[in-house]
Amino acid sequence: MAALFVHGYHPATEDAEIYIPGIKKLLYPALYPFGTEFFLNHARLTLFDELIAASVRLSHLSFDLTIFLWHAASIFLTLLACWQLSGECFTEHNARWGGVVLVAALLTLPVAGTSLYIADPYLTSRSLSTFALLFAVWNAWKERHAA
Repeated sequence: MAALFVHGYHPATEDAEIYIPGIKKLLYPALYPFGTEFFLNHARLTLFDELIAASVRLSHLSFDLTIFLWHAASIFLTLLACWQLSGECFTEHNARWGGVVLVAALLTLPVAGTSLYIADPYLTSRSLSTFALLFAVWNAWKERHAA
């Protein structure tokens, strides 16, 4: 979780300005009585806002705390997936940790030629898809080399 402290947590910045209102609109339908087309055009295309809104309802935690916990969990799972992948590349324990620490240090570095970070400093749908993709790559790698 040191990665979270190093890179910080910046809720509702950049494109989170589109995701957060979509979640809040599901939780509080009277909120945003007009102008919803600005964020609903994007929010309605994914299940992200429904998933987060459902977790707010089910957990009975505050909206802000739930968003933070999802963000922290997504970083943890991303780094866990990196740990698993580095285990396929390196046999030494220190080398595995080196790979994970390198990714943790570079989480907010833009990916080559884009303005997208490896992991945003706030919760987005990419936060969930990043670790899911890394775990999928790890499983595919494992299955291919097991055969």
